[in-house]
Amino acid sequence: MGRYSWSDRKTVEECKSIDVFWFSRQDWFCGFVRQAIQWRNNFGEITSSIGINVSTDEEKPEDNYVRLCYTQTDSSINKKTELDYRIELATTPCNFGGRRYWFVCPLVINKKPCKRRVAKLYLPSGRQYFGCRYCYNLTYKSCRESHKRNRLYRIIGGDITGGLSKAVRRSLGLL
Repeated sequence: MGRYSWSDRKTVEECKSIDVFWFSRQDWFCGFVRQAIQWRNNFGEITSSIGINVSTDEEKPEDNYVRLCYTQTDSSINKKTELDYRIELATTPCNFGGRRYWFVCPLVINKKPCKRRVAKLYLPSGRQYFGCRYCYNLTYKSCRESHKRNRLYRIIGGDITGGLSKAVRRSLGLL
């Protein structure tokens, strides 16, 4: 009997996220950068935006940070909250020179700061602060899916002999 594959946990795909590797591709880790990120729905309409300041210093890596500025609206009571906070950046050396940046999770869970070094931070709906997927107990969409039919999909998708016994292949005319 297989395990029950559905869960009521939120998935990372349902959340807004910021990605340190995306920041790096945008060349935002070069001194002080002031930018904005916008999230859009399927129709291309802007659903939310966030102001971002990135401060990096080669001489003092302990002073590196990302500052997030945004307004969150609680639609149930129509209350707006202005949020402005810093997220520490950690660095690790790369094998062939340079350095890799990481977010340090800013959330405090059970009076203990998380401080986990992560590449992505998430903002689930109904929450105020960005945090790592461990603090928000997030899962991936693929973890919720049942894998019962994977073998059948492999057969239909072209890997017809994968996992089939000789007798089954013979009966299908594949031998």
